[in-house]
Amino acid sequence: MESYVAAAETARKKAGVADHILTQTYPMVKDPKLLVAVLQNTFDSVEAGMDALLLLERERKRIPPVTGDFTARLAGFTRHVAPLYELPDGFLRFVAELLETVREHKRSPVEFVRKQQYVICDDAYRLRTLSEEQLKKYVQRAKAFAALVEEKVTGQ
Repeated sequence: MESYVAAAETARKKAGVADHILTQTYPMVKDPKLLVAVLQNTFDSVEAGMDALLLLERERKRIPPVTGDFTARLAGFTRHVAPLYELPDGFLRFVAELLETVREHKRSPVEFVRKQQYVICDDAYRLRTLSEEQLKKYVQRAKAFAALVEEKVTGQ
C-alpha cells in the first residue's frame, strides 16, 4: 500500500480529472460514454481518500490493520475511521451507492445511450442511469472528501 500522503494526492488528482471530464470535455463532445469515465475517476478518488485516512490512522496506531478488497476496507473505514472524522451526512451511503454503480457497470451485459444518459442494464433488465446532473453531485462530494482528506493528512 502506498503512503497516506501519496493516497491523499491521488484522491485529489482523480477528483480533479473527474471534474475536468465533466465540466470541460463532456460539454464539448456530448458523448454520454464519458460519464462512465467520470464515474470511475470519482470512485477512484473516494477509494484513495479512504485509503489515505486508513493508512494515517494505522500509522498513528489508533486502528488495527485493515487490508483486503474495497468492501473489507470500506467496512474497516466505517467501523474505525468514520467515527474519528466529521464526515458529511450520508457520506457512507454515497460511497455504497458509488460502489454499487461501479459494480453494476462492470457486471452489466448491456449498456446503451438514451437521451444524453448512459443506461446500465443488469441480467434482470433493471436499469440504472448515469446523467450529467447526477455525476455533478458525485464529483462535488468526491472533491469535498478529497479536500477533507488532504487537510487531515497535511494538517498534522
